[in-house]
Amino acid sequence: MFKYLSPIKAYFSLLRSLWRMSLHILRGVRQITHLERAPVTIFGGHLLKSGSIYMNQARDLARMLAEHGIPVLTGGGPGIMEAASCGAVSVKSKVITTIGISVEGLENEGERACKFNVIEMDNFSARKWLLIRYSRGFAVFPGGIGTLDELMELLTLIQTKKLPKAPIVLIGVAYWQPFVAWMTESALPLGLILPEDIEMFTLTDDINEAFTLLKVRAQAHSSDVL
Repeated sequence: MFKYLSPIKAYFSLLRSLWRMSLHILRGVRQITHLERAPVTIFGGHLLKSGSIYMNQARDLARMLAEHGIPVLTGGGPGIMEAASCGAVSVKSKVITTIGISVEGLENEGERACKFNVIEMDNFSARKWLLIRYSRGFAVFPGGIGTLDELMELLTLIQTKKLPKAPIVLIGVAYWQPFVAWMTESALPLGLILPEDIEMFTLTDDINEAFTLLKVRAQAHSSDVL
């Protein structure tokens, strides 16, 4: 009988992958747990250009958080991630204001517009785990498949109580309205989600509102980075 992969080779391949992933995650955990306060994670698309209103909003929101001593986590790439990171590092501070958590070998990550601390994972799962596990608030700007994947996993973890409740702010009413319409007009009538699932996030165009929601939660948990 033909076997695609022998059990021994499969086990060694698994162990090698787990060992490599563990080392990367431990390096990320080490840096995140050295933050002075619990962070806020900012998600968003990597293809948005500098003239976009969302880029300016991401930069302003991250700067506002950093000015109040709340560090920012991003995916470490271009677009919204870079705008947020640059906004945070624009605040002159003796403590770390932002960490980018990237993935090795991404073709779309070129020279950065500003200098900020980046740690690289070897896969998206490890990156996403670090971006979600230690944060006490989340801002989600317009993005593509990757951003939607991050948002849906975040909602799933909170829905299933695998992650504590935290403010999730979707920024860009016009952009996110079709997503909300799917939840309220398609999934909810069929009983595929519950009414309280729609209350897990706030939809807004107002950066000041987003900042207020995120600041309250992050400051309330400023000492429990772990």
